[in-house]
This record gives sequence, C-alpha cells and structure tokens, in this order.
Amino acid sequence: MDHRAIVEQLDRERRNLARDGEVLEVLPDVTRGRTAQGPRHWVIYSKLTESTADDAIEREVAHHRRLGVGFEWKVFSHDRPPDLTERLARRGFEIGPREAVLVYELSRPAAWATQGAVDVMRVDRPADVPIFRRAAETIFAKDYSPTSAELTAAIEAGSFQHRAYVAMADGRAVSIGRLYTHPDSAFAGLYGGGTLAAYRGRGLYRAVVAARARDAIAAGAKYLVVDALPTSRPILERLGFQPVAETWPCDWRPEAAV
Repeated sequence: MDHRAIVEQLDRERRNLARDGEVLEVLPDVTRGRTAQGPRHWVIYSKLTESTADDAIEREVAHHRRLGVGFEWKVFSHDRPPDLTERLARRGFEIGPREAVLVYELSRPAAWATQGAVDVMRVDRPADVPIFRRAAETIFAKDYSPTSAELTAAIEAGSFQHRAYVAMADGRAVSIGRLYTHPDSAFAGLYGGGTLAAYRGRGLYRAVVAARARDAIAAGAKYLVVDALPTSRPILERLGFQPVAETWPCDWRPEAAV
C-alpha cells in the first residue's frame, strides 16, 4: 500500500468532493462544508502558511459567527503550518482527541470482510432510523437527532451515499456504524462505530465493520478509511487496517471567546 499516494488522494477529495446532502465552498486556502438542510458546518481542508494561518482562522470564525453556528475544523497531521492546532486553540477552539487515520485496501479483502458471522441490519427505511438513533444515543450519550435527520433525508431521496447499520443481540440494537460512499471517491468512510459496553468482546463491532466493507466493495470503493480512537484502533489494525496519518477535530462555538 502506497501511503503517500493514499494521503494525496485523501487531500484531493477533502478539497473538492461533496456527497449528497452536502454543500462545499472551495476557497483559495480552505474548503468549507455544510449540510444542505441541517446544522452541521465544517472546514475539511486547509492549505496555509505561518504568515496566513491566523488571518484565515479569524476569517472562518467571523464567517461562522455571522451565521450564528458552530463548526469543526478538521486538522490532519500533514496540514501546515505544523502548529495549526495550537493556533486554533488560542482562538477558542476545543481540540478533540487525536485520531488515527486508518486505511484498508479492498482489492483483496480478507475473509472477515466477505463472510459475516453476525447478522447486521442495514437501515434502509425511515421507520428503522429510530432504532439506530436510540442505540447511538445510548452508546455515545449524545444527541443523534441531526445525524438521524440526515439519514432519513438520504433514504427518502433514494441516495445510498450515507447509510447506517445496526447489529442486534437479545432483541435490541447493541452495535452501530455508518458508511459514506461516493461514485467519484476511492474511499468508503466508516463513521460512528460503537458497541454497548455489556456486549463488547463478542465480535459485534467487527461484524458491523464487515457489513460496511461488503457494501463498500459493491459501491466500487478501493479503500475503507476511518478516523480511529484508541479504543477501536487495535481492533481495526488486527483486521489489517494501516495508519497513514493522524487527525484532530477542533470545534468552535459562537459563545467562544471573541
């Protein structure tokens, strides 16, 4: 696996690729994104220097303050300048935990990716979204109404670029995950994977990864990509995922210091 080529492809896509339900603004030095009908806003790409970074940060803060919304600035380990996260922190951003960008090549998938030992339900009907939402809110202890609204809108629009998955045990949803694909992307993104504490160690997380891998292959993706926290990184690396970069979610809210 050519890690440098993969990172370059990731950069091209985060610079220019919008999925269904997303709107991108490609500026000379950053790419802004937002959901077309929802509350999420973000900066997904930046190309800055030591002399331009602070002005760009100030501009993005001012832009989102005028809109009255918070946003996430996604910083990657190869983004410049090298102290970008420190500059964001000084401007009032909350720097989230470091995540490892892991990639799995799908050209010759291992048996785990093609043979599911646990039944996983793909959320294909609006009526099934609340099942996913209840599990997600229990697992992660936060509001999943915006994500649920995005999933419902995608289903109702006939889009398959954002999908949710649920593994059941003892008659309840206990493990979840989401998948992003795009016909012009080399990557299928794994997001929001988690399992109820009482059900960990039973292979449910791995089963939800495998279900998404199968759909990623069917969608024509070349790689799976995931921003992994330390809790999931060992599991994914045992499956054959390889680290190619690191990333930090940096969040700004309108109430942050002026």
